[in-house]
Amino acid sequence: MLKYDELKFKMPVESDTYREDSEFVVSKIIGILDGRMAVNDNKIILNTNLKAGLPLKDINKLAGPLIEAWAFEIFAGIRDDDSNVYSLINAEAQGRLDMADIILQFRKGKSVLTGNIDVKATSDDITKSGRSPNITSSAGYAQPMLKTLILCS
Repeated sequence: MLKYDELKFKMPVESDTYREDSEFVVSKIIGILDGRMAVNDNKIILNTNLKAGLPLKDINKLAGPLIEAWAFEIFAGIRDDDSNVYSLINAEAQGRLDMADIILQFRKGKSVLTGNIDVKATSDDITKSGRSPNITSSAGYAQPMLKTLILCS
């Protein structure tokens, strides 16, 4: 049996401009989502015939795919506008269980920067919900999580 210390890992090499490039991508994503909130387009409205509303137990299993679809629609709409102010040139939805849910590419000068988005769903109504997000970063650099709102009626 192979032991852990015998494994050979491929170590990623962080570019010299990692922090600057990461801040650029994150600022563009925040700008896009803030723009949607400014025009009140950050809500997903579900109409059901359930008198007691949607059960909150495991609501993330419903909310996650809805937020992912909403976010992809927003990013794809901007991507399709060649003159968008965000320099977004590509948006691709990924398959279930892929490492990222959405991959975005931005033009920065002559470079193309890629950002991977992993959609997470939490609820303010559930105690300790979203307290342990799985944020990964190769220099210990992580940005605050971005939120949207799902309204259920």
